[in-house]
Amino acid sequence: MDLTLLGVHAEALMWISVQPGALEETAEALTVHPQVRFVAATTGPANLLVALAATDLDAVYAFLVTTIGPLSRITAIDTTPLLATAKRTGLARR
Repeated sequence: MDLTLLGVHAEALMWISVQPGALEETAEALTVHPQVRFVAATTGPANLLVALAATDLDAVYAFLVTTIGPLSRITAIDTTPLLATAKRTGLARR
């Protein structure tokens, strides 16, 4: 489905480093947010991956400030805005 039909004009991947003891708690706190499409524990420099769908870049910023900001056991975050999508779930984008 083309997310722009749902009012989504900005997407981002967030590579989040969380203290190991807070990984599950942090993941659960993020999964209830309606803009969060995907949450997964991972390995490497970050141990949590979050896919965000937002109305615009201001909404991505607001998510970082109001949702991520209060989570005190996050030690680092790398936000990667998605500029263009060529293929999603097996469907080529026009």
